[in-house]
Amino acid sequence: ALLAAFSSSPGVSMGLRVPRRWGSQFNVPPSALFVARPVGICSMMKLPVQASAEGLDAAFIGVPLDTGTSNRPGARFGPRQLRAESAMVRRYNGSTRAAPFDSLRVADIGDVNVNLYNLPNSCRLIRESYQKIVAFGCVPLTLGGDHTITYPILQAVAEKHGPLGLVHVDAHTDTSDTALGEKIYHGTPFRRCVEEGLLECSRVVQIGIRGSSYDPDPYKYCRDQ
Repeated sequence: ALLAAFSSSPGVSMGLRVPRRWGSQFNVPPSALFVARPVGICSMMKLPVQASAEGLDAAFIGVPLDTGTSNRPGARFGPRQLRAESAMVRRYNGSTRAAPFDSLRVADIGDVNVNLYNLPNSCRLIRESYQKIVAFGCVPLTLGGDHTITYPILQAVAEKHGPLGLVHVDAHTDTSDTALGEKIYHGTPFRRCVEEGLLECSRVVQIGIRGSSYDPDPYKYCRDQ
């Protein structure tokens, strides 16, 4: 049975609540031993969908935004495609023996209803949505989205938890200052975060940085911090 659940949180889309406990007190992805792979709604790992993060230890949330990218668009379709591909992910990792669904309550809480025509407004909507998530003590697991979304997400998380550590895997440092006069786009999120004290720089690690740059400033800025 499908039970309609409409979101009461501004900025988060409505969805369906699908109970799938499979004998567990936690939400557990269905097994293909009992449910055919094409069956079910296209949520992350076919987990239940609910309207807010209330009662959850962790929540998948999509941020379908690519307005901040300087080159190739299309990241706005990332959350949808990640959810589709995740139908093949199984609940248990045989190599690490990780079984997160045995101890954590996890669900998909839909997407932030971003404004594709106004990047600053989208950042506000993202920040406000994540403030609601972390207020429940829930860990947000984000499906993006271009790198701009990192800035408002960290604003919300740092507001609750204080300056954060960060492991950043990328080709670029994303510490440029401006582009075409704009201070918010996918190349600037970590510079803005440092300026606002959202990151504890001694606990920031960037992995995979490579390639050319327009000037040495982004790299020098990182080293100076």
